[in-house]
Amino acid sequence: MKNTITMFLIMFLAVLLTCTISYPPQTPTATPQASTATVTPTLTVTPTPQGQYYYVSPHGNDSNPGTEALPFLTIGKAASVAEGGDVVLIKAGIYYEDIKPLRSGTSNKYIIYKNAGDGEVIIDAQDGQRPACIEIDNKSYLQFVGLTVRGANSYETWPRAGISMTDGTNHIILDNITAYNNYVGIMAYGKENPVSFIAVQNSRTFDSVGNTGNLHYGIFLYRKVYDSSIVGNHVAYTSPEDQSYGIEVSTDYPGVQADGARRIVITGNEVDHSESQGIHTWNAMGILIGNNYLHDNGATGIQLEDGSENIVVENNLSENNAQKYEFEAGVWADSSKNVLVRNNILRSNKVGLTITDSDRVIVHDNYVYLNNRGAENLDNAAGLIVEDSATNISVAQNTFYKNGASDVQHGDVNFGLFHPSCSNITFKNNIVAESASVLDFMQNSCLNFISDFNDFFNTRPLSMEWNQSQVDWAAYLAASGQDVHSLTDSPSFVDPSAFDFSLQPASPLMDRGAILARTIRAGSGKTVAVTDASFFSDGFGIGSGDSIVIGTSRVKIIAIDYVSQSITIDQIINWDNNDAVSFPFSGVAPDMGAGKTQ
Repeated sequence: MKNTITMFLIMFLAVLLTCTISYPPQTPTATPQASTATVTPTLTVTPTPQGQYYYVSPHGNDSNPGTEALPFLTIGKAASVAEGGDVVLIKAGIYYEDIKPLRSGTSNKYIIYKNAGDGEVIIDAQDGQRPACIEIDNKSYLQFVGLTVRGANSYETWPRAGISMTDGTNHIILDNITAYNNYVGIMAYGKENPVSFIAVQNSRTFDSVGNTGNLHYGIFLYRKVYDSSIVGNHVAYTSPEDQSYGIEVSTDYPGVQADGARRIVITGNEVDHSESQGIHTWNAMGILIGNNYLHDNGATGIQLEDGSENIVVENNLSENNAQKYEFEAGVWADSSKNVLVRNNILRSNKVGLTITDSDRVIVHDNYVYLNNRGAENLDNAAGLIVEDSATNISVAQNTFYKNGASDVQHGDVNFGLFHPSCSNITFKNNIVAESASVLDFMQNSCLNFISDFNDFFNTRPLSMEWNQSQVDWAAYLAASGQDVHSLTDSPSFVDPSAFDFSLQPASPLMDRGAILARTIRAGSGKTVAVTDASFFSDGFGIGSGDSIVIGTSRVKIIAIDYVSQSITIDQIINWDNNDAVSFPFSGVAPDMGAGKTQ
């Protein structure tokens, strides 16, 4: 995969990540940072000056030559004559067409279909009378700018999308597109031959007046879609019908991973008011989900499901989800493998983060708080739930605050809540403060479980559950043998009422965390053997590796072998035996709780 990613980067030397996300007020002072993606395929293309310009107007005639003075009547006519390097400028109006570009451009001569700048250009499928507004099949090097597509909403015809891109299509740029009242707003579908190098950017999937979205998906990458990006879009108001999604990257159900998407970047989007999940993956590999704002979705904000592998979820704000369905979360990793969840804000959902039936999930530097709302009730409200055969789970350097509700009989943080088959779990350097539910912490029968160097604090007496027994702090320590070095002190946050969870200088949690790993022997080079690599990630081939310190050197991880417990870094250094290996810190040891690590 890494060779493919390298080639991908070479092909996108001119790439520029142009979008930013504006979070609502009252986010923590330590807000998520800019994306650390190694792949950001957002494209800009300038019309080549040697190309022909064609004009289209509702007042034109297809017998005309397509000049500005004598424009074509239909976009389809322009599409039948346009060649590489040509630009089709479309005048404002409504065009009742299903446009099927006849030719491809070339790598240095895109064919560009563009709003002429005199008002809205609407391509209307007239409530399903045509299957799509724009159909791109096995074509390449096309760009569409400033167009509105609507009305491809039939349940009977195919592809039933505002814009569809099918087998063999590649190098397509969709920029500043508005898509609404379609079955699918924008769809890429690689059934037999992959669809690749698709960029959907600066677009929206609802209208400007009545918040009318699309019936089933806002943006849908279906089956074999490779090396593509969804960047800087506003995806909202998918239909209230059952199982409608904002951004979906998936196969058929149940499908197989070999038919799924590869190397997809989803960054800088706002996704809200979807009937179900905001962002959803299924049988997808190599997905970066970063710097997105997920809110007010019916189910989970970001959900990774069966066959999702090598996924990075970073720098997202996911809040006020679970508007329709119960047991939903800010982020949920289910039946997934190799998942990194870092530097996110997960707040005001039913559950902040859920991990079920997944292998190798690394969770660090997240703020998880006030997850205490639900569509019908507050049952299951919590900050973190890990269960259902989840294995190799590392949770470190996170801040949990006031999660759960007073009538909920489980904790802010829960391992083995309902089905205690989880194993190989480590919970270190976390803050669990002011849990609103009956319990602060629950661990029921997960094998090879380690918890230590955490701070558990509540203004009421602490209440823990260990192997089906609810006990106080002292009894928990005696029964479990866990948390020998953990504290029960007030964290002394700077201002939790303003969601500033940084620690005051006099906080007892300063310098009280654990060094997460140690070097095994002295050496020099780029590959270091350590006692425990499980806390760290190399980005799984789609994101950047964690920044860490080894001894006195701050380095970036570029590869990890979890079997041999070795870390490969981006520079040659010297280290001694038993040197500290941890996320960057100042002082003699890490502080407890979340902080900036990249």
